[in-house]
Amino acid sequence: MELVLHYAAIGFRPFEEIGEFVNVGVLAVETHSRYLGYRLLPSQRTRRIRACFPEVDISIYRTGLRRLENELSALAIETNLWEDEHSSGSSHPAQRDLFLQEGNVELFHHLTRPRTSPFFHPVKGTRLASDMDVAVDELFARYVEHQNLTPIEYEEKKLVRELKQILRRAKLDRFYRECPRVGSETYHVGIPLAYLPGGDERPFKAIKPLNLTQCSPTRIYTHGDEWISKVNRLRSLGMLPESFLFAVSMAESGPERQAAEDICDGLAKAGVQVASIKDVDKILSFAKIEEPEYLELVGE
Repeated sequence: MELVLHYAAIGFRPFEEIGEFVNVGVLAVETHSRYLGYRLLPSQRTRRIRACFPEVDISIYRTGLRRLENELSALAIETNLWEDEHSSGSSHPAQRDLFLQEGNVELFHHLTRPRTSPFFHPVKGTRLASDMDVAVDELFARYVEHQNLTPIEYEEKKLVRELKQILRRAKLDRFYRECPRVGSETYHVGIPLAYLPGGDERPFKAIKPLNLTQCSPTRIYTHGDEWISKVNRLRSLGMLPESFLFAVSMAESGPERQAAEDICDGLAKAGVQVASIKDVDKILSFAKIEEPEYLELVGE
């Protein structure tokens, strides 16, 4: 039996205005039975939190994480009721429908709605699975423990960190945050560095690192064409960032270099800007934010 799961990562973001966060857990809800599965980091595992947010009182994080676990545990007890014929396994949830919906709000939407809390949901998605517990473990391994990332994803995560350091040295990092859902409900992409003045859904500026150092031209074309397609799709939806820069890493020479340059040309024709990841001046020139000048009122 194939289960359809709505899932979400759980991120810890102590300073919402900065936008930086660390994934600390995942939750999933099976669409038919509304069976709830989740997994959180143990509260004593705080090394990543301390490294990313050294100024945060770690007891606040631990207390919040325990409170979140208590809430999810209590809700799971209420919702995860089994029919007798399915009591022997977790691969086929089939609970009685005893959880009362609040209006027409589904359980998953209720759990992942925006709240005033340092815990939020940076990534949401849907997947098929044959076993709920295995699926939750796989999601946890990917989003929290960073396992099973493709080489492209791993390299681009390193490029994101490099870009953040560039912006931090120029004191521009406070303007940019990760925006995991740029687009519409039916189609959206994640952009790691986006400037959204006033909380707009469509970024005013966006920066995306693009790793084009794959071992063959075919792989370079495949990955690059994917993002050219995404740019065109966002434009058709009216959700393409007003200014969009791709910071590209590519080979120095050879057919791999030519393939990367072809992709850069394609991106430029699609209406976005391209810069080498090594061209710090061009990246900073793009990323610069003109802050409004405020008039100082002087008394008579």
